This record gives sequence, structure tokens and C-alpha cells, in this order.
Amino acid sequence: MNQQSHMKLRNLTAALLSILTIGLASCNRDRQLLDTVPADAAMVMVLDAERLTGYMNGKAYGGQLNADQVIDRFLVKATARSRNEIKTLLTSDAIDRHSIVGFSAKGDSHSVVASIEKGDFFYTFDIKDAVRLTADLDAGSPTSIDGYDAYQLEGATLFIKDKQGWIAWGDPAVAARKLDSQIDIASNTAISSVDGISRFLYSGNGVLLSAMSMELTGEPGWICTTADIDDAGKQLLVNADYLDRSGKKAQMDKYLKDIDTDMLSFTTPSDMFVMAIGIKQDTDWEGLFNYISAIYPLDARKRGALALALPYLKRIDGTLLIAAGATADNRLSRSNFSSDLNFVVAVKVAKNQAKTTLKDFAGVASLTGIPMIEKDGTYILQARGMSPVTMKIVDGSTVVIANRSLEQLGNDSAAKVMKGNSFALWTNIPEETAETMYGGRGFKLTMTLDGNFQSTFSFNGSSAPLLEQLATSISDNTDERPVEMNDADNTLGFTPLDTIR
Repeated sequence: MNQQSHMKLRNLTAALLSILTIGLASCNRDRQLLDTVPADAAMVMVLDAERLTGYMNGKAYGGQLNADQVIDRFLVKATARSRNEIKTLLTSDAIDRHSIVGFSAKGDSHSVVASIEKGDFFYTFDIKDAVRLTADLDAGSPTSIDGYDAYQLEGATLFIKDKQGWIAWGDPAVAARKLDSQIDIASNTAISSVDGISRFLYSGNGVLLSAMSMELTGEPGWICTTADIDDAGKQLLVNADYLDRSGKKAQMDKYLKDIDTDMLSFTTPSDMFVMAIGIKQDTDWEGLFNYISAIYPLDARKRGALALALPYLKRIDGTLLIAAGATADNRLSRSNFSSDLNFVVAVKVAKNQAKTTLKDFAGVASLTGIPMIEKDGTYILQARGMSPVTMKIVDGSTVVIANRSLEQLGNDSAAKVMKGNSFALWTNIPEETAETMYGGRGFKLTMTLDGNFQSTFSFNGSSAPLLEQLATSISDNTDERPVEMNDADNTLGFTPLDTIR
């Protein structure tokens, strides 16, 4: 046998060994939670409860409260029983808290959001010690339903089989049958077999990972969102990508173009809010509206409003900018928007549509009954107690509405966020201003879109960690207390959303 034949044989042997190794590994792999979630689920999320409660320990990040105290404040409206159940699932070592999976079964609907809402929702997790878990939950004795040990929770049922737990709602017997049907679907095609999505959900890159199916939009894929807290515990980070069926990233801003940063000259350092979006002139607005309605159902009223806005949207050829800051003039009344804020709204339109667009805006403004005058192609609205609002055309194609001068210094912080993005939002509200204007807390928020979505959020005015501040805000702003419920109540009493909102 010659050398070339030896090399071919050796390469073939190596390939066969590789295939055998992979096959044995897959056969021997322990069943994981995502293996029991169907691939056609409307939404799947993975919570790292151990990581989350770690960030809730405010004392570890310079705060005053421990994790138990923070959780109590988040659950201030929960019943005692519901609070104990949620705290147990978040903190008990009787389950694997690194990975608590929730999923919404595919619902019978024509829109993404409605499919999620109408689909049955389940939580599932691996159990290390079932006796300890059920004791901590104070769940009592189980009943046997279709091969599951079923324990009654407040408004929900805990099902246990083969060291795996599920939480479901509704009649326990019906819920068990629905759960079985989802596991049967997953046995044929599980979410773990969908390559790109499973890699994302198994990545462990955040406190909360979620994947939302976009199958109903006609552009099959998944919106994958990662939520995390930064190392200092002070900032919430949210990132999102669009993954197609093959797991490849797709652009999320295909209808948009880069923001025209020259328009940021209309902003001022005192602005607390700046938002800009770059819109292509050839945007298929009808197609975009159909896509939006495939995500979120639009009733006749909303469709009517979009139809009225459509002719104006088609005129846009560039950046839409909105900026606002608190008015410093204390002589003005706080009874209207113009007195509270000084603002500018600017939109670049097709040049041959600028004058028509301005006149149309003036026509709409005249319907308010506010006195208005026109001078040299500029419209000025002036009502008693209000700053004058000016509407005019700048640079031949930018329609501007403002109650302040356009000769501003710009806002460098906002400009840094806007640069290179097709959509961006920058907000920075000082603590004292927030308290004065709306009785809330000051905060910083940024959002950017350039192929993918990124967002950051943090509070102003305190060095306490984010989750401690958020929990304290929730508990401080409610005088409501829970009403104790019995097991017969038809409620989703267990869910965190129902207990903290």
C-alpha cells in the first residue's frame, strides 16, 4: 500500500472515530431541561436565579439590604403563601437554581404576542431534593396525576417526575394532560435541537435569557434577548439579536439608516431626553405595518390611526429627532406640557414635500384652537401662560417644531450615543428634577440599534445597587396589601408579574 493510500485510510479512520465519539456522547448525554421544551414554543426563557439573588444582596454591592430583604420588598403585594413559594424557588438549594426554564406553548393565534398570551405557560427545573423542596414550599402531601406527583401551590400546581419539576396553572388534571402533550412534542423536536437558539439559551451569558418565536411574521426566526446586571450591581444591561432558523444573526434595522448627527445641533446640554431615528425614503410602510400587526394585534382604531399617519410617514427622508429638557422659568404655569418642558421636534422630509408638510402640521395645530400667526413661512402658536411654539423649515427640507431657540450648544453625551446608530435614545433625569416633576426617581437610560439592540439603565441620586433601589421604590410606592387567597381561587397567583406589579 502506497503512502497516499495510507493517508486516505488514516483520514477515514479518524473521521469514523470522530462520528462514533459524537454519537456516543449524544447517547450518553443526560437529559436537560431544554430537551423537554418543544421547538414550536412561542417563547422560551432561562433564568439564573442564583445569579439574580446574588445581585439582590445589596450589601455585597455597597447597599443596605440583604437578598431576603430585597425580595420581600419586590413581593410587598404578594400573599404570605405566594411570597414563601417564590422565595423558595429563587433561593432554595433543593433545586438547580442556575437554570429555571419557562416556556409558553404555541397558542392558537395569528400574532406573536397573542400566541404567547393564549398559550399555556410552564416553569420547569431540575430537583436535587424533592422532600426538602416540598417541605420548604409547605406544599403538603402529593396526589398522583398521570404519573406525576402533584402538589397544590397558591393558584398553581407543582408536578414532579424523575427529579424534574414543572409549575402549571389551571385545573391540575387538565394541566397535566397539556404538560404531557408538550413533552411529547419535545420528544420529537425539542428546542435543544434548534441549533442557534439552543446555543443562545445554553450560553449562560445573562441573568435572564429569552427567545421569542417570530414564525407568525412570515420571517421565521427568533428575537433573542439577554438581560444582565453589571459587575458593580448598578446597571441593567439588555441586548437583543434576531436569529434566523439557522442561528445566524440578521439585521434588526433593515428599514433604517444612520442618524444624521448634524441635526443634534438642535439639542442643548440641559436636555434630559434625546431620541433620533434614521428612516429610509423607500421604506415599505404597508409591509412594516403588516409585520407589526403580525407581532402585536392591531384593532380597527389603531389601524385607522396608522392609516391617517401613513401619508406623512411616506414623506420622511432622513432623521426624526425629539429632544426635551426641563423649563427653568418658574413664572410659567405647571398646568401644561409647554410650561414643564422646552422641546424640539425635527424631521427631515423629501425636499419637494417640506412646505406641504409644514402647512399640514399647521392645519392640525389650528384645530386645537390655540392662537396662531404666520409670518414669512413660519407659524407661531401662542397661548396664555405658554412659551411660543414655532413651526418652520430649516435647511430647505427639515420641518421643525420647537418652543425654544434652535441655536443651541448640542448635547455631547447624547451625541456619543447617537453616533453610528440607526435608532438611539438617551435619557438622563436628575433625582431632584424627577421628584419635582413627577414624584419619582431620577435615572439614566440609553437604547441603541445598529444591527442589534443594546440598552442600559441605572438610577441617579443614590449609590445603592440597582435591584435594591428598584425593590425599595416598589415597596415605597404602594399602600396596598395582599388579600389572602384560598386554593379554589382561579388565579395565576404564583407568577412574579402578578405579585410585584
